[in-house]
Amino acid sequence: MSQQHFDIYFAGELLPDHSPDAVKQWLGAQFKLQGEALERLFGGQPVRIKQAVDMDTAGRYRAAFRQAGALLEIRPADAGQAPVHPPSAAEAPERPSPAPQGDTSEPELLPANTGSLEDCALPVAPMPLPDITHLQLDSPEQPLDDQAPAPPPVIATEHLSATPANTGDLSDCVQEKPARPLPDISQLQLADD
Repeated sequence: MSQQHFDIYFAGELLPDHSPDAVKQWLGAQFKLQGEALERLFGGQPVRIKQAVDMDTAGRYRAAFRQAGALLEIRPADAGQAPVHPPSAAEAPERPSPAPQGDTSEPELLPANTGSLEDCALPVAPMPLPDITHLQLDSPEQPLDDQAPAPPPVIATEHLSATPANTGDLSDCVQEKPARPLPDISQLQLADD
């Protein structure tokens, strides 16, 4: 079975809170583009920037572009179409360098199924603690409920009687069942051996 290949497209989509100028500068440096050729990448139409790459390479491109603040579209490769590159675009390096956001080292890729999405989670502001200054702790001997227990219910038992021990039987508990009719066995005969 042959390995599946993918084409990588960019249509100018950016992540929120990322400067378009910083993303353009990074893409221009990666693909050696400037002017109108660079603006074409941000024209809103998908432009294929890499053709027929394996899944790992496509993932590296997606991670590098995402770190720069840009969103890629990765589609299964079309074997019948010619690559569509931006004008005067040199072939991108096999592994793009990360965006210049303080850290200029290359992104570190983790082995498959070991990553975490913690950096994608929305920040959660801690809830303020409630005011518990009016609460007091009782001593351990103090019961939680200091109300008097409810009186036991009064059950009328005057009409009940008991027989002496070991007297009586359970004959009044026996259920009468009708006897089953015997089947007709008149046609049966005993054979002599």
